[in-house]
Amino acid sequence: MSELRTNVSLRDLNTLRLQSNAACFMSATSVEDVQLSVHEAKERGLSLIALGGGSNVILGPEIEALIVHMNILGRQLLDESDEHVWVRIGAGENWHESVLWAHQNGYYGLENLALIPGSVGAAPVQNIGAYGVEVEKFISQVNVVNGVSGECGRLSNEECEFGYRDSLFKRESGKHWLITSVDFRLAKQPVCSIEYPDLIKMIGDETLTPAGILNAVISLRRKKLPDPSNEPNVGSFFKNPVVSQEHAKTLKDEHNEMPQFSVQDDRIKLSAAWMIDYLGWRGAQEAGVMVSEQHALVLVNKSASFASELIVLADKISESVSRNFHVQLEIEPQMIALDS
Repeated sequence: MSELRTNVSLRDLNTLRLQSNAACFMSATSVEDVQLSVHEAKERGLSLIALGGGSNVILGPEIEALIVHMNILGRQLLDESDEHVWVRIGAGENWHESVLWAHQNGYYGLENLALIPGSVGAAPVQNIGAYGVEVEKFISQVNVVNGVSGECGRLSNEECEFGYRDSLFKRESGKHWLITSVDFRLAKQPVCSIEYPDLIKMIGDETLTPAGILNAVISLRRKKLPDPSNEPNVGSFFKNPVVSQEHAKTLKDEHNEMPQFSVQDDRIKLSAAWMIDYLGWRGAQEAGVMVSEQHALVLVNKSASFASELIVLADKISESVSRNFHVQLEIEPQMIALDS
């Protein structure tokens, strides 16, 4: 059974390596541990916050809550048909290792999402996506514990209300759900998706195979994105903004080279990285934080101790983009207790 600890440093549990202390902390290796954390939080009158790999969060210096660190492991085949398999993966499993596991077992579809840092339990929260593919396409259901009642439940794909880098779990109406495992429906036959320009270029004239896509995605990410274990970061710091066709056309008339992509509801997705790069922010440094030389969408923590130092540079970048392109950037990682 998991042990509750108090005044615990989270510096080594977030990939930005920011200083942060949790009032209470528990490590959960089972559903029962998660239910116990719900009980302990109630007993102490604290809110309950789940933490996975810490690769998509910005932590405030003092978190007056009970942090439950999701370490539930396990990968299993649940069912299969002629065309598909259904697998369950524990929330604490490493995402990239799970992508490799699925591929090696002949369960296809996740190859475009290789090398995304973080845990499996965090994948539905952010509806992680890369190179033209989003994880929602493969999620059949999410297994949860109610953070208020402690009861176990399951949410269907539709009930998760997935959107672009969004889901029910990010909203007030769904923040009480604690994800314990995720069920995926994957294909038995090769699935190849190469709609994204960089991926098309990398594949070239090679015969399309899941292995080829997997290797190309890994190569692209290693080339373009700094490794969080060497340079503390959370990957993409800002979401790619989605605007109306009219706004997109105006921007295209002014900047013909600006990348634009059609999305649902006839709206247009813009490249936040391109705008930040165009405005000269790549390599800029302030308060111990740097815009990565490898990718303008990544902020690297060079020497900052606290989240507030990170936000200083982020705000200046956002203001610059808003002033020049009339587009409001939105921070992608989840901000926790930044007002503390």
